[in-house]
Amino acid sequence: MKYSIALLLALCALLGGCIGLSVKGGFSPVRGPLAGQSPIPTYEATMSGILSGTISVVLGTGEVCKGPWTFVSQAPAASSTPPVDLAADWDIVYGPGYYVAHVVGNKLYARATLIGNQGTTIYTELSNENNKPGNTRGVAQDSRGNLFKVSVYN
Repeated sequence: MKYSIALLLALCALLGGCIGLSVKGGFSPVRGPLAGQSPIPTYEATMSGILSGTISVVLGTGEVCKGPWTFVSQAPAASSTPPVDLAADWDIVYGPGYYVAHVVGNKLYARATLIGNQGTTIYTELSNENNKPGNTRGVAQDSRGNLFKVSVYN
């Protein structure tokens, strides 16, 4: 009986990645053409899933950029290099040394490539080093020269 309950809970957790949790967030430009606007805009985002899921963000032009997110393993395979290296962007957004101190080796570290319906691509990384609500942070870089601070309102 114990094994049946454990199996059921594991199955629910796995299915939760497909149908589960949805939270709001925002992409705020910190560098690039969009950061020069006054006031600086924040673009609404929706993040869904538990073990994996999707991210969708609507830009000021009405363009919708979306794509799947997945956790980055601690020892990624040689062929699974990120499409864009965002390590320096973490330090730009959150301060010098942030990436090494708070992101590297973190089990709750995810990546996503968001594709827009008007040609924009946004490379996104999220991290929550202590698995507490309100502590998910991220960065994103788009194909138009913008760097974003990503906030998750959980």
